[in-house]
Amino acid sequence: MSQKFAALDEQTGIVVFYDSIDSPPPSGVNAIEITDAQWQTCLSNPGWTVANGKLVSPIPPTAAQLAAQALIQSAQSMLATGLALVSTSTPALNGTYACDQLSQMDIIAIETSINAGKGFPGGATTFNYPDHTGVMHSFTETNFTDFAAAVRDYVYALKSVIAGASTTLPAASATIA
Repeated sequence: MSQKFAALDEQTGIVVFYDSIDSPPPSGVNAIEITDAQWQTCLSNPGWTVANGKLVSPIPPTAAQLAAQALIQSAQSMLATGLALVSTSTPALNGTYACDQLSQMDIIAIETSINAGKGFPGGATTFNYPDHTGVMHSFTETNFTDFAAAVRDYVYALKSVIAGASTTLPAASATIA
């Protein structure tokens, strides 16, 4: 049976694991012997360090860290769920629209075409765009521009939370004319 090692860096703790048979520690590397059980524990629970030649378990996250993680998870979930759109002038547009990366790219491409004076694909005066369930909604250029701006603002706000630049989740719905 092989012996496991944890190679250490005094500043960061464990940086790499070695195995006496498969990948022994190089000469001069500061490493301690650990059991297979300790090795498995370290792999499944990152953050272990070494103090006085012994493994030390990770420090549990603080309440603030847990709250920040929950906020990020909420933002990611909201991004995956989509944006509920309410149109005051065209209720037929009401629905929840996907905000995943592919949907964002489609929305940006259509909006770019409108802004460039090229209109909708195929030169149509209205454009059918699906909500997250696949139901098609007929947009005018003005409706679509308002929709694209709402999605842009929603995605930007969520990505700001995910990046840690904001602690405020946006509303999961937007109202356009």
